[in-house]
Amino acid sequence: MTTSLTIRMDDSLKAEAEDFFDDIGMNMTTAITCFFKKCLATGEIPFKISRQSKQERLLAAVREANEIANDPNAEYCDDPAKLKEFLLS
Repeated sequence: MTTSLTIRMDDSLKAEAEDFFDDIGMNMTTAITCFFKKCLATGEIPFKISRQSKQERLLAAVREANEIANDPNAEYCDDPAKLKEFLLS
């Protein structure tokens, strides 16, 4: 048995999310179902929610990029044609 769920969101957010999920072979229903199942399985929201400033998020991203850039074992892809496959693996 299934039921319907109606949510409201910004049009552009919905469009971007649909494009993203389509790129990874998933529709919005499947994505939302995965989110709910993960929440129930773990007893928490499956990502960190915080009130970090934009500057803090940027600095964290730069630190992460530096760690990856200096990791000799980090995976990489130098073939643009295979980039999508690499990113989705």
